Amino acid sequence: MVFDALLWKPLLEASAQTIVGAVGGYAFSKVIESAMHKHLFEGPLDFWMRGIQQGTVMEGDQVYIDGLLSPYAQLFPGNPFGNAKKWRNVYAFEGKIDHEKYQAMEFLNGSDTSLRLKSLNGESLAGIFARYGYIGEGLLAVVPTLDILKVLPDFFHPDFYGKVARIGGRIARCPTQHGFALQALAAKAGVKVDISHYRELHYLQVNSISVRTKSSETTSSLLGSQWSLTDSQEQQYLLEYGHFSDRTELKLCTDNLKARPQWNKTRVYYDEMTAVSEDFMFSKNFI
Repeated sequence: MVFDALLWKPLLEASAQTIVGAVGGYAFSKVIESAMHKHLFEGPLDFWMRGIQQGTVMEGDQVYIDGLLSPYAQLFPGNPFGNAKKWRNVYAFEGKIDHEKYQAMEFLNGSDTSLRLKSLNGESLAGIFARYGYIGEGLLAVVPTLDILKVLPDFFHPDFYGKVARIGGRIARCPTQHGFALQALAAKAGVKVDISHYRELHYLQVNSISVRTKSSETTSSLLGSQWSLTDSQEQQYLLEYGHFSDRTELKLCTDNLKARPQWNKTRVYYDEMTAVSEDFMFSKNFI
């Protein structure tokens, strides 16, 4: 099997370009929290709806979000209020599509596929979620690695999934390549898709983290999909669904992935902290 022939390769290359765009365009600076109350949001959904969709904030603004700061992020990030429309597009086409191409479209349009990376050039990718969060309803964030380790020294520990905090940062946008990958894939399948919502991606350049310490404010959870991508033409995408915050449940998901007949053909794995080989790491293959 030739690696370049697999349909998931351009999808992950597109995701990697988005991540590199966010990390590469990040310039860390200290700020004063004088406008905090004006731009304070209750979780990422509040940020997306009241902030972005209703236009109360814009690129360059300093904002603060109360939520779960996690080393897990969305593989294919975007405004979560577009998730339903995006998922409907998987089914809303005329004509026929083969099993292989349909798998790829389903994977790309899924909102809850997760990704956990090691530090990239001194900066770290993170996800911001509701306190009881879902990967598909988050916000992509970038934070200097040294800064996040000062506040969250266990950030890269395999068992760490996040902490409840008030996260401050500047709103930025980077070009996203996902839409072009989806459009090319759909064209091969002879279907039309709307990629307008993929053209630019909002993310947060984090410059302050205030971790909650009261016991009544620290409980949290995080739900999403774990995955590996394989050389198997018939089953390129192996997916499991569970809570990252529940070690028992997460182990069950991992064991289920490894029990699949196609596991021994894995080429990319979602979690760089627990990958059995560097060869499976997203960053090694695509960044």
